[in-house]
Amino acid sequence: KTRIRYPGGESQADLMLRLEPVAICLEQQVEPSLVVSHTSVLQALVAYFRNSLAETCMNIDLPLNTVFKFEPAKGGGWKETRHCICSGESDTL
Repeated sequence: KTRIRYPGGESQADLMLRLEPVAICLEQQVEPSLVVSHTSVLQALVAYFRNSLAETCMNIDLPLNTVFKFEPAKGGGWKETRHCICSGESDTL
C-alpha cells in the first residue's frame, strides 16, 4: 500500500523520502518552527517525531484546529503536547 502511486501523484513511500530532510532540519532547529501543510504531510511528520512506523502514519488522527508541539525530552525522544486553538484546552501525551 505504501508504494501505490496514484496517477500524477506520489506514493506514501515517495512522500516519506521527500520529507526526511525536512524532518531532520526541523529536529536541528534551536528556535520554534511552525509547519502548516496538508494532512498527509503532517501525519508523516507526526509519525517521525513519535518514532512510529512509516506504514502506519496515514492512520494518525489529526484533530482540526489543533497545534501539535514537539519538544526534546530528557533521555531522547520528543514530548508531544496538543493545543486546541478554538477552546483554549491543552492535552499532553
